[in-house]
Amino acid sequence: MPTPRSPHDAHRDAHSDIEEGVGLREDLRQDLHVIAAAARTTGTGASGGARPPAGAWLDNRDRISAHARRRRRRRLLAAPVAAAVLLAGGGLAAQQWWPNTPTTRTAPAGMEDSSVPLTSWRWAPLPAPPLAPRSWVVTAWTGSEALFLGGSTKPCPPSREGMCSVRPDDGFSQRDGMAYNPATGGWRSTAPAPQPIIAITPHTTIGDRVYVLTQDAVLVYDAAEDSWGDLPLPPEYPFRSGAEVSLVPFDGKLVALAPTSLSVPDDPQLELIHAVYDPADGDDGEWTPLPDDPLDADSRVGLDTPHGLLLLGTDNERYTPGEPPPLVRAALLDPTTSTWRRLPDSDQLNGYHWTWTGSRAIDATPGASMGSDNVYGRLIPNGGALTLPEGTWSPLPEAPGNGWPQTGWPVEATGGARGATNGFLYDDTTQTWITLPPPKPDLTEHAPGPAVWTSHGLVVLGSGTFPKATDPARTAWIFQPPR
Repeated sequence: MPTPRSPHDAHRDAHSDIEEGVGLREDLRQDLHVIAAAARTTGTGASGGARPPAGAWLDNRDRISAHARRRRRRRLLAAPVAAAVLLAGGGLAAQQWWPNTPTTRTAPAGMEDSSVPLTSWRWAPLPAPPLAPRSWVVTAWTGSEALFLGGSTKPCPPSREGMCSVRPDDGFSQRDGMAYNPATGGWRSTAPAPQPIIAITPHTTIGDRVYVLTQDAVLVYDAAEDSWGDLPLPPEYPFRSGAEVSLVPFDGKLVALAPTSLSVPDDPQLELIHAVYDPADGDDGEWTPLPDDPLDADSRVGLDTPHGLLLLGTDNERYTPGEPPPLVRAALLDPTTSTWRRLPDSDQLNGYHWTWTGSRAIDATPGASMGSDNVYGRLIPNGGALTLPEGTWSPLPEAPGNGWPQTGWPVEATGGARGATNGFLYDDTTQTWITLPPPKPDLTEHAPGPAVWTSHGLVVLGSGTFPKATDPARTAWIFQPPR
């Protein structure tokens, strides 16, 4: 039986493609979250330099300018030393960077009849969407609507060997969008964005607002008002030679995770810092630096949890026999003390499909990998779970066939306790997997389009790429429990 390709390898290769400017492989096109992670969530660990004295952090602008004059080191100090710095004296006073005590969070909007087993779920057609099929769409769930904003109408080659690169300024990226309300079953068009946006642009959602980081500003779409606004850019933005940041929500605030030195040239003037912005301040607010994280990681994902900002990271380098495998590492930022706490290391690879279920973090990536040419020397799971605040790692149940072969419809979407990836669907409420069938048998050979988890089920659009399509029409479906 062939050894499944590790999502970590897919992430690394996608990152290399972007760096070399040769575009993204079509066989990774369906792995939207993997490629997006490669493009916008890479990052390194803590600075090795000494922190400014406490008084230097009292004013936001003074903090940023003072911090920006210090060059960030590429690699973390030895782990024990770095941990001592962070825990003993690395934190800022909580009120200086996090205005309010974290509020209690509720679990993500759950499915109706969430206890219904996945084997009982079925596809149902939805009314035709108002926009034609497209790819690289910015998606979001506001609690009442599934948003599909921007995207690219660029035709991509159907072969696995083909290349397809997209850019916001390539003439194919779009400004329009649409929203679907599962309670009413109706669609609406959204106000056009101020500029074209695509999914590889850093973005996140807080409540009914979507934040998209561009070179000019942080664009803000307010779904309740159907209007766009903007916020100032994080420190050291816009892009510098491909350097990007990742946007992450935490306790109603917007966090910008700095990029890694892997994507930044040697530049003594360039300082990479994590920062936080309170949207309640409107466009008059300012970004406030956050403490450096203790993960010496090339790629990072952030999750909003009731216990703090959870950061999960791994490395991208190619490994050789005798070296440790690229296992996931984790750290938790406590806003009440302004310090990071390094959590125990995992025994899993990074599938880049992380989501917070309301009780634990899961990466529902099926299967396992031994690495290229069995370099790891053993099978290592591609996904798993992390329970907080203890920091306890645990494996997920095996997917059908242990994730191989991948015969299901390869929808890519995570939300709350459920995740669809690589042709499988996982439900953490019942801890069960299924192979995800296509809505119709004749769609087996057609890649699905963008997808969003909603309170009623998994909404999936028709794809902008139809290698064998006879009717590339405006289509949409929902995968849901019996109604």
